[in-house]
Parts: sequence; structure tokens; C-alpha cells
Amino acid sequence: MAEIVRVAAFTTVEFEDGDWDGPHAEDDLLTYKSKTATASLKVTLNGTVVFDKDYPRGKKITIDGNVIHLPEGAGPEV
Repeated sequence: MAEIVRVAAFTTVEFEDGDWDGPHAEDDLLTYKSKTATASLKVTLNGTVVFDKDYPRGKKITIDGNVIHLPEGAGPEV
């Protein structure tokens, strides 16, 4: 079974246009919530892809500086 990334440092985060609602400030954090059934998210660190999957509607990710916290429930990139 492949290891699933839940917390990762990053240099870039790519959100598919129209798939995510945000950013929303929560104290020092930024949050985004998936709006579609296949909300695409790609996370890179120094040019290396560390996460490239889709989330179902209603999943919330949190960004704290250069660290992203990912919820359970990610599926393959569609």
C-alpha cells in the first residue's frame, strides 16, 4: 500500500480553476474548501511533485506558512 501524504512542506500549491473556495483566513492560517466532486490539487517542493490528487466536494485543506495539511479522502488525479 502506498504512503499517503497528509502534511508536507511546499514551494508551490496549484489549485484547478473553479475547484476550490478560498483562501479564507483563520488566525495565521489559510484554508480552502473543495467545491467540486474532483477538486484537483498539486503540491511541489523544490520542483518535485509531492502530491497530485483530487478531492471530493467539501474537503478542507489548511496552509500554515510553507506547510500544507491535507485531509483524508484524496483520490487519483482525474
